[in-house]
Amino acid sequence: MHTTRMMLRSQGLALILAFASTLSARADTPRVPPEFTANYAVSYRGIQAGNLTFALQRAEDGRYIYETKADPSFLARLVVSSNAVERSEMIIDENGVRPLEWSLDDGKSGSKGDGHLTFDWEAGRVTGFAEEQKIDLPTVPGLQDRLSIQIAVTTSLLRGEEPGTIPLIDDERVKHYTYRRVGTEVIDTPLGSFDTAIYESAREGSSRLSRFWMAPKLGYLPVRAEQIRKGKVETVMQIRAFERAE
Repeated sequence: MHTTRMMLRSQGLALILAFASTLSARADTPRVPPEFTANYAVSYRGIQAGNLTFALQRAEDGRYIYETKADPSFLARLVVSSNAVERSEMIIDENGVRPLEWSLDDGKSGSKGDGHLTFDWEAGRVTGFAEEQKIDLPTVPGLQDRLSIQIAVTTSLLRGEEPGTIPLIDDERVKHYTYRRVGTEVIDTPLGSFDTAIYESAREGSSRLSRFWMAPKLGYLPVRAEQIRKGKVETVMQIRAFERAE
């Protein structure tokens, strides 16, 4: 009987240690944004411009693919094609977000509005083209493309970190955008009310400012975003649909 009790205690201790080890492994695993599809209504200077759909998916090889497609209104089709697609492939790990490849197809004939970038982190170079301009630049720590920067911000917030200043390759040069928290607000949307943290993003010397209402309940996805130029709101995005992958 004594031997049996010792064996049970030993087995129980082994189970506890195994469970504790599992919890420790989970705690050490860096948080990543959930896969999702989100749709936003877009307006420009008070005029409805259509909808934008953003989707984040994880590929079988572990890469993350972030893609946006446009569904412009009748008037907006004069400047934006309904066939336009922007896409970023990236790695998300304990070091954060690292873009690997970015592409833009503006949906129109010719390549004037298209772009493609390849991030070679081992060689320390970003090469490709944007709007018919050749690009060949050195990488810098934390460098993002126009889409991956959105995932970099949400990833930082999910991990309890502030985004800070993020370098972004835009056209043929690297620009630095600083994100700072400016308050909180409850936002009403077609999906209901959300508690949000408000962040502003700006570049030194620029008259443009972006403001985001980030919802922790949606993995810090913005439920509203504004682009402001010279103190006036120009573009507004409001979430209208959201689906999280199981």
